[in-house]
Amino acid sequence: MSWWGVLPGIVLMAGLWVAPGYLFLRALGVRGLLALGAGGGVTSGLAGVLAIAYDMAGITWSLATFLIGCLGGILLSLLVGRLLRTTSDPAAVVVAGTRRLTGSERGWLTATGLLGGGVLAMAMMTGMQRADMPLQVWDAVYHLNALWFIQDTGNASSLGALAPMYADTAAPYYPTVWHSIVAIAPGFQDVTQAANASSIVLGTAVWMTSLMALSRVVWPARALPVVLTPIVAATFVTFPAISVSMLGVWPFAVSVACLPGALALMIAALRGNQTWRMHLAYALGFATAAAGVVLAHGSGLFSLVLLAAPLLAVLLFRQGRRYWRRGYQVPVGVAGTLLVVTVVVGTVVLVNFQPVQAILGYERGGQESYWPGIGSLLIDHPLIYVYEIKSVNLVITAMAFIGVYLTISRRHARWLVVALVASAVLTLLAAGPPENVLRPLAGFWYTQASRLNQLFVIPMIVLAAGGLAWTCRKLADSLRLPITGTTLVVLAGVTLATFGLRWPSQVEVMASVYSNWPIAWGTMIDSEDELAMIDRADEVLPADAVVLGEPINGSPYLLARSGVQVVYPQLTPIAGSPERELLAEQFNRWYLDPDVCQVVRELGVTHVYADDLTFEEGGKWEETTPGLRVIDTDRPGFELVDEGGQASIWRFTGCDRSVPAR
Repeated sequence: MSWWGVLPGIVLMAGLWVAPGYLFLRALGVRGLLALGAGGGVTSGLAGVLAIAYDMAGITWSLATFLIGCLGGILLSLLVGRLLRTTSDPAAVVVAGTRRLTGSERGWLTATGLLGGGVLAMAMMTGMQRADMPLQVWDAVYHLNALWFIQDTGNASSLGALAPMYADTAAPYYPTVWHSIVAIAPGFQDVTQAANASSIVLGTAVWMTSLMALSRVVWPARALPVVLTPIVAATFVTFPAISVSMLGVWPFAVSVACLPGALALMIAALRGNQTWRMHLAYALGFATAAAGVVLAHGSGLFSLVLLAAPLLAVLLFRQGRRYWRRGYQVPVGVAGTLLVVTVVVGTVVLVNFQPVQAILGYERGGQESYWPGIGSLLIDHPLIYVYEIKSVNLVITAMAFIGVYLTISRRHARWLVVALVASAVLTLLAAGPPENVLRPLAGFWYTQASRLNQLFVIPMIVLAAGGLAWTCRKLADSLRLPITGTTLVVLAGVTLATFGLRWPSQVEVMASVYSNWPIAWGTMIDSEDELAMIDRADEVLPADAVVLGEPINGSPYLLARSGVQVVYPQLTPIAGSPERELLAEQFNRWYLDPDVCQVVRELGVTHVYADDLTFEEGGKWEETTPGLRVIDTDRPGFELVDEGGQASIWRFTGCDRSVPAR
């Protein structure tokens, strides 16, 4: 399907992701860009909490029930805002900035937002090729089928909703905020279209507004850095492109996209010269947005700590000192003690939490030197796979260095520099030599440089926006030219220097795992013909069909795209199912091993998915599935049902009766 066909769905999804959170914050008294930019995080927080609550209460997860839950949250927020008398407090207008943006400034911000977001969206769409093209990476298979199960079961709780992904042998915790919203988004024919649309929505409506909110509070006295933020954001390939394509980690992408907005609310909540009522209202908004960041992906908590800890420590100290000097020594002392105890106890509990231990225990290799990682950070080149350098971001890096100079020399927002350095160090620890004793610090992000690099981008964009605005103003003053014309000329130069806002690199990254065969990291669906066979499987196969195939070929996509049940809904082996392990290792010996046929009958296998694509031809390779890699369909018991490309689907009756071995 063309992108025009899902355009209404994209618009509706953007509204679904931002509007409930915006209304929630607006009811509390949060205004303008802060409410808009943190709206995605608050909506994510509402979705995460509601999904768990609905599961416990036996309420089906659907678009209607989600909106009803959001309405309840908004009404509760309105009640709190009225009690605090902050809903209509005129002082909230200048919490983010020292003044309200003028109509002209808002107009320019809208224009740059449409330009930056539009270019990024079109580049991503071009790389994906079509709205219904499947993302062919390891994690994407899991997430697409998880979406199907949520739609099928009406359960989106992070506490067990994805048990069907594990053949109901386990009901583990798994962050399902992304799944819960995408699964109910209207305007799409299947989950593939919805998932692809979410990449566009996260990269534009959620991410860019989130960054604008952060820029607004970091540069409160100037409008130009905020206006330039969408353009600067569009020049980075690291996020969202790498996150939603090569990595295929949509839940993590939600966490990262919502993070700047949450940080902006935190800064606003702790900013001085406000009433306690306003402090509390913004703090409640921050808590909800932070919940969205964390519920979207567990590592979001550590991302918050990494970027916010320096700022939070300074702001809390200043607020504590202010109230101490006003005579509130006892409350400040008690609050400080409770805070320290909470941090220590919380850290111990989290580090011993099983999902966190699983993340920390993830082993990953690294490079022999840190220099390749440093180079990639400076030019914004992907820290994953081997991509040709088709564009660089040096001009934006230079602007970021100017931003660093401004923050240090003016003693303003220096926490951004600390956050930038901290995220860069952790990124390099993950990318560099494995023997570094400090490398476990990167374990909270699976010791994956390409994930940590996405956090590095946040302070880079805000600092670069400030540096670019300063450069425009300096040139305008030196040349005695209007600031508007000067800025437009500078932006034209930035566009040229970044090769069209990184268009070639954005397209290359997206296409490498969507539409450019052979697919990076190994092809699963080898052609349009195989994809067409998968899409018509619901018409060709009986309603009770259960298909067995090697997980790394196209067979798992049958579930998400056609609703056909498969033995392996994910590429990772299901540890709690010895039956599936036996088939993975021994199915090609079914005519010799009665145990194999017994398992086939127990699982209700009716069809087999075969694929002749080899590793040498660009196919994916998996060591744990030798019994499904090469299947001899010439033996009795196999009847061809359909074929496409190098793949085929066979009706399997070999275990229904005695078939002589030949």
